[in-house]
Amino acid sequence: MRILNTYILKQHLVPFMIGFGVVTFVLEMDVMFDYLDLVVSRGVAVGVVAQLFLMSLGYIVALSVPCAVLVAALMTFGRLSQDNEITALRASGVNLGRILLWPLGASALLSMGLTLFNNHVLPETNHQFANLLIDIGRARPTVKLQEGVFITDFPGYNLLVQSVNARTNEMRGLTIYQFNPGGPPTTIIASHGFLSYTPDGRTAVLELKDGEIHDVPQDEPGSRRYRRLVFKTHTIYIANAAGILERSIRDSRSDREMSAKSLILERNRIRHEYAQSLAMHRAHLASEGLGRSEFDHVLVEPHGVFVLPALLARIAGREDPLEQLARERPALGTELDLVRVERNEERRRTAGLSVEIHKKFSLPVACIVFVLIGAPLGMRVRRAGPAVAFVSVLFFLFYYLCLIGGEELANRLLLPPWLAMWLPNLVLGIWGIVLTLKACELRRSRVHPAARLEAAA
Repeated sequence: MRILNTYILKQHLVPFMIGFGVVTFVLEMDVMFDYLDLVVSRGVAVGVVAQLFLMSLGYIVALSVPCAVLVAALMTFGRLSQDNEITALRASGVNLGRILLWPLGASALLSMGLTLFNNHVLPETNHQFANLLIDIGRARPTVKLQEGVFITDFPGYNLLVQSVNARTNEMRGLTIYQFNPGGPPTTIIASHGFLSYTPDGRTAVLELKDGEIHDVPQDEPGSRRYRRLVFKTHTIYIANAAGILERSIRDSRSDREMSAKSLILERNRIRHEYAQSLAMHRAHLASEGLGRSEFDHVLVEPHGVFVLPALLARIAGREDPLEQLARERPALGTELDLVRVERNEERRRTAGLSVEIHKKFSLPVACIVFVLIGAPLGMRVRRAGPAVAFVSVLFFLFYYLCLIGGEELANRLLLPPWLAMWLPNLVLGIWGIVLTLKACELRRSRVHPAARLEAAA
């Protein structure tokens, strides 16, 4: 039996790698052209763009691994069924439930590994990715150059460019204002020019061609003299232009840059601050004549947002009880509006944090769910190829749309975050269990076993 289990696991390896590579490539196609544009059109170093590309793979990997498990299960059991190996196993008295235990165990181990990846590696890659994007934007002024807009990236200079070739750093139609302490600025006009950097990368070099310099001499106070200088080539050195890529450390993190522990601490902090603010509002409103019970009656606490009456009231478009109370008590309207704003902000913020917490665990569990779905469906498909590809894409689209839609519903406070993130796993998981029980013949059937073997053959 061990030889059979090892054989089936080995059959999963190649389809898993193929599925992982194809899905990752498809999901990265959308952002790949943006990275290529940084190299081709913006002149960013290839090595820096390669780092940016690698760090952007984090979230793609979190989606690709469960889908690759589905592809592997469909192709493996589809080939076993096509080669009549499933029929041979049944005829030999081997229960299919036993051969599914090892793929399920492997998917469980993969799920635990992906959970660790989502909780520890993914936040750091997202954080480094965001930092590198900021560093790229700051290090290369040519990336920020916009035609017809004054550029203030260079200390002591304002630059206006009619057209820019970001790859060669050539600019045409330049107008430069050089600021002079205590006097009017010097105006420099050039037909075209080039931007480069000194070897240390900290000084920008503007090499201007075919232009004029207009200024008022500062060595003669009170003089009305005006100076115009025509040049063929004029070079300006601008210090501290930060031409090299300097890596910075950004301490602030977004939701997707935090681990589950950090997200829980942040959510508890927000709830604690909201509770303190709510206690202050309650005490002040009580001093203004609003009873505590009357205030608590119209205030829905954060933990009771997603009960069915509140959801139905939101769908029906009923008026918020706080707004109704503010209309009945005009003198307290301003503070009640402030309470409503703070309440809504606390709900949305905690809902967003809860979504990220549940997402770190729901995506890995999809590996187990897709084995339960892929194995029995593969036995029915019986062929590898277009059918497997179609079924894989169909289930992946369903799961991805449920994930994105659930996140949006949770952020709009229409679904609790746990349900929004776990709903596709629950739906597909229940269906997968039913299909697996049927395929493993653990559910009683009215068909005689001999007839069933004959039909399978």
